[in-house]
Amino acid sequence: MSFQSFTFAAFLAAAVGGFYAVPKKGRLAVLLIFNILFFEWADPFAGIWLLSSVCLTWGCALLVEKGADRTKRRLLIGACLSFQLILLAVFKYLPVWNEIINKTYGRGLQIVHLDVAEKFGLVAPIGISFYTLEAIGYLIDVSRGKYPAEKSFWRFAAFLSFFPNIMSGPIERGDHFLGQLREITKKKRRELLNYDRVMQGLIAMLLGYGMKLIVAQRAEILVNQVYSMYQDANSFTMLMAALFYAVQIYCDFASYSMIAVGVGRLFGFELVQNFKQPYFARNLTDFWRRWHISLSSWLRDYIYIPLGGGRKGLAVRQRNILLVFLISGLWHGGAPQFLAWGLLHGAGQVVQDFYKKAKQAVFGEAKIGLEKLRHMLSVLLTFFTVMCFWIFFRSESVSMAVICLKNMFTRWNGFLYWRQFLFTMGLEKTQFFIAVAGIAVLLGIDLISEKKKQEPAVWIYRMPLPVRWAICLFLIGAVFVVGQYGKGFDPSGFIYVEF
Repeated sequence: MSFQSFTFAAFLAAAVGGFYAVPKKGRLAVLLIFNILFFEWADPFAGIWLLSSVCLTWGCALLVEKGADRTKRRLLIGACLSFQLILLAVFKYLPVWNEIINKTYGRGLQIVHLDVAEKFGLVAPIGISFYTLEAIGYLIDVSRGKYPAEKSFWRFAAFLSFFPNIMSGPIERGDHFLGQLREITKKKRRELLNYDRVMQGLIAMLLGYGMKLIVAQRAEILVNQVYSMYQDANSFTMLMAALFYAVQIYCDFASYSMIAVGVGRLFGFELVQNFKQPYFARNLTDFWRRWHISLSSWLRDYIYIPLGGGRKGLAVRQRNILLVFLISGLWHGGAPQFLAWGLLHGAGQVVQDFYKKAKQAVFGEAKIGLEKLRHMLSVLLTFFTVMCFWIFFRSESVSMAVICLKNMFTRWNGFLYWRQFLFTMGLEKTQFFIAVAGIAVLLGIDLISEKKKQEPAVWIYRMPLPVRWAICLFLIGAVFVVGQYGKGFDPSGFIYVEF
């Protein structure tokens, strides 16, 4: 059930209406029912795998908390984590393993034929990448004594299956979300459904739909067109595709997170913010503090820090960074191009560390000057680096990514005829300029958000009433008119649903 479908709008209206129609004690049950319906709508088998994760994690956490001896606790936690990770690996990487075997030994050999796998529910269920990380984080936190294990099975099930963020995050933590779930059975309706929260939620949803339907969808058309002819693409064409894909994946993923946050507010919940103007980052470390924040912080807290973080010297820190980003690439997919993408980000941060050390050795603590210019150049360089790395993420193989990069840097023929082929990349002239206008508006919104240090929905809501309503009406008109217009328009699903 895609967020941009009218089916989802009807589903959401029924869920919110049912949630507030019942007495306080019944809200958790209504929420859980709609979580299950959301899963079963997508795939009848999806609920089975989710239920297994819920039961195993909930039971294991209670046993761990009861105080078994240290060896038994470790065995119990290890068994639970192993099951979760093996299940995730089988679902995510079965198609990849099949393809590798096919290429190596011929089409007759497969681990499991994909049509058989689909028949028996052995294809990746929606949300498994995200609720598995939530379950693992919860179990580790309980084992560390960060917070007590959740005693209510139904509350824990609602935490792990919350439908707005289940497909693409943000990845929630038990101490942040379980407490909010306890409150919904205690608070009065007006405390949850208050005007400020609902308006901020609706504004966040409008911004998300605008990013997706106006910008990301049009950028996707150009990107798909160029990547379908990547071997013949010249430098300017490939550069445009790389630029538009950086815009597409940001608008696509951030829009999902915005919509999820907005939907959560309709139920009285505050989900974690997943993006903070990532393309204004000064370096790769800063980028990962702003991009997919819930995953970045998860990798930091449960992998990087336990490995020693940066406490054991520069060499260990660099090893840990490379390992964490290799795991990040593997989480996105088992194909070599995802591993290459992760390693490139890790290697980029290692190079960044050496640069900082060399800079400090040469200049010490002295101010170099021209701070604003240096800041702007750092942001542009970081964006260009991330944009080039995205080519590996978008490509179907490492060799394809290498060819795309080679063409982008070596096939320059000037801009003399750029207008002749600019509008042959899948977008006609009107559609191209609508996309550019959308990108310009998005850039302005991100600039204001960066300056105010607030998410867009908050500062827009705090504007004078006439200005606020003018912005909201403009967004509604743009989504329903411009967002539904254009040759080649196809309201495809969100990119990160695949991961």
